Amino acid sequence: MLFVKKKDGTLRLCIDYIQLNKVKIRNKYPLPRIDDLFDQLRGASLFSKIDLRSGYHQLKVRESDIAKTAFKTRYGHYEFRVMPFGLTNAPAVFMDFMNRIFHQYLDQFVIVFIDDILVYSVDRESHEEHLRIVLQTLRDKQLYAKFSKCEFWLEQVVFLGHVVSAKGVGVDPQKVEAVVNWERPTSATEVRSFLGLAGYYRRFIEDFSRLALPLTAMTRKNAKFEWSDKCEQSFQELKKRLVTAPILALLVTGKDYVIYCDASRLGLGCVLMQDENVIAYALRQLKEHECKANVVADALSRKSRLPKSVLCGIQVALLNELRGSKVVVTTEDSGSLLAQFQVRSSLVTEIVRRQPEDSNLQKKLGKSKKGLEVEFELRTDGAIVKQEMPKWKWKHIIMDFLFGLPRTSSGHDGIWVIVDRLTKTVRFISIKATSTLDQLARLYVDKIVSQYGAPVSIVSDRDPRFTSKFWPSLQKGMGTRLKFSTSFHPYTDGQSEGTIQTLEDMLRACVLQLKGSWDTHLSLMEFAYNNSYQSSIGMAPYEALYGRPCRTPVCWNEVGEQKLVGLELVQITTNNIKLIRENMRIAQDRQKSYADKRQRNLEFQVRDQVFLKLSP
Repeated sequence: MLFVKKKDGTLRLCIDYIQLNKVKIRNKYPLPRIDDLFDQLRGASLFSKIDLRSGYHQLKVRESDIAKTAFKTRYGHYEFRVMPFGLTNAPAVFMDFMNRIFHQYLDQFVIVFIDDILVYSVDRESHEEHLRIVLQTLRDKQLYAKFSKCEFWLEQVVFLGHVVSAKGVGVDPQKVEAVVNWERPTSATEVRSFLGLAGYYRRFIEDFSRLALPLTAMTRKNAKFEWSDKCEQSFQELKKRLVTAPILALLVTGKDYVIYCDASRLGLGCVLMQDENVIAYALRQLKEHECKANVVADALSRKSRLPKSVLCGIQVALLNELRGSKVVVTTEDSGSLLAQFQVRSSLVTEIVRRQPEDSNLQKKLGKSKKGLEVEFELRTDGAIVKQEMPKWKWKHIIMDFLFGLPRTSSGHDGIWVIVDRLTKTVRFISIKATSTLDQLARLYVDKIVSQYGAPVSIVSDRDPRFTSKFWPSLQKGMGTRLKFSTSFHPYTDGQSEGTIQTLEDMLRACVLQLKGSWDTHLSLMEFAYNNSYQSSIGMAPYEALYGRPCRTPVCWNEVGEQKLVGLELVQITTNNIKLIRENMRIAQDRQKSYADKRQRNLEFQVRDQVFLKLSP
């Protein structure tokens, strides 16, 4: 139990419900992004702010759940009859409640963030009407505001750490003062706290990621804390930038935007402007493996990834300034792909000249000359391309990591999920987030290679463990080909992602219903999953792998044990493989159809420029 001091000097009672929060099913109701909330304020000139009195305490706890809120003191045991502070689902529950109350007024003249309410209007007449509606709604729902914390009829208001006015959005001077008066950090934890507060206003600071890079490097795992001159310069520059942070203008619909894009070996950034006023800065540091990619091409390619909902009906000028990139001629040993891209004037002539050398294209031209129908495909980014069907068990696998689980007595806090693409058989291996690559390699050999042999290919995401130098060299030595899922395109690795979601549900049930650490029951979870019917293959993964249903305690008396030996087992296994492959084709077509319905294909017009693929 602890007390947190409020702004008005009073104390708020908070209970440490860490054990209760571990076993609760997390409510994933989304909290709104603050940037999105402020975008609604364009054109507003009058504001009123309403703050509820102990907002959480205005919601009752279900009678059957009151006992779960119990806590003890030396004065006795107590239970909450209203929602206490400290529950992991409290913000999501209260946000959901407030959004349902003001549902018809959201994005019109009301912004709600948990227990903070902002009413905004363009003139006094409409603001008076909006205030009456909001206050009447609070009265009808029996919600009470704290009058001393409410402010009405303001032309400038402090809301969620920002100063909002008709001119735009600025930083809160009190928050900036806290950053300016921050003493020099003496540990990585203090550096992380400083970056957390300063990063809250990163949209106001140009080149925030680059400026914060020396400080960010000290917060990385196993990094040694050494306060250098670069760290001091970064520390002081960030505080200086916050003091001189500009007021960001609000978006005005119907006017043109200008986006300045920039890329360097350290990070990516862009500035969104309108009428020569800055709307926002967007920056991101590059990870080590990303720095090896061609940042010039990467910066240019991001112009097509802007949200279509934002750009609909708006003419956008993209001014790419790649002044941070130098012309580099790389060698095989450099490991860098940075180079200058130029389109030669003779490129079109060369493409036409080399067309006769393309065998695939010549086959299609030959069919066309004979009057036969020729199929050409124009693909967009959205459609799923089916992977080649595996021909045998455990030759093509998918793997992923699941971290963030409660740490067990053995120190395990993650699971390595490995899936056979053909039979859907899974292996769940308990690991530690601190496990070295050498330890993971030993687990991989002991649990997978020694039992199923070395696979032909592995599909995974771009986890740093998979993109390190050690893992590819290990797989190359085993003759295994690595395939990485496309960035920002999760469908490539959807099989393991679906398995992880199922595993999370099983873990929650395990924590709630079974005693002991979750890793002691991981083998039972693997057994349950492998013996569950999978619609994509028409049977359980165990049956697909071994050619017969698994003899389990549940069906001991109903089925019994059927012993299959010799040619009979081989024949049944072969028939199962054929059946599995057919069912998987049907399932892939169904999954492709579902995903493609959510995508919007591009429409090509005459004289549109497209890329011509010169090789199969």
